[in-house]
Amino acid sequence: MHDDWFEDDELNSRQQAVVDVVRESARSWPECRPSDTVVLVFGPDEDDQEDVHPAARESRWEPPAEHTAYHTALDEALDRGEEVLTLMANLVDRRERERGLIFMTLGATVIGDRLFCSERHSQNYQTPEPTGDVAPLSAAGSPERLGRIAAAWFEEIMNRLVISSHPVVGGGYRFVPPGTALPPGHRWVRNGPL
Repeated sequence: MHDDWFEDDELNSRQQAVVDVVRESARSWPECRPSDTVVLVFGPDEDDQEDVHPAARESRWEPPAEHTAYHTALDEALDRGEEVLTLMANLVDRRERERGLIFMTLGATVIGDRLFCSERHSQNYQTPEPTGDVAPLSAAGSPERLGRIAAAWFEEIMNRLVISSHPVVGGGYRFVPPGTALPPGHRWVRNGPL
């Protein structure tokens, strides 16, 4: 049976090497179905701000400091006409799976020989969220090395216990350390007892 984690269309050999390593790891991620993962390749013609001059773009929005290197690398790659590979994984509320309730989106972007991992906006996958419970990560190296680092980053987060207040108010999802007892008025969302 073919596993469809990080299903892709046509990737170059460097991109495929990253995807192959992460796809192999994904088979062991808890509460992650193939449909919770996706491969995106952004080309320069898909820059959502392509018609805005870079100086004007920078003056309108200043990214959080922890994501400045990522945004700089992304803009430079798209300006050079390079494709950018992004692997996405959605964390889904297991009790609300039928409704498709995604409470967090994770992204690992490969730009040349650099990797940038962070929580991502669930509608604009190239935009990192401000750092909260998920610390951004960056690395450099061969495609295989970047794949291993991205896979380990995804897996560590996928293995975290998640609870929410019940009913969910204001996005009340949060990570808790192993061994945490379920607080009153909360429920397990991922990786805890049913």
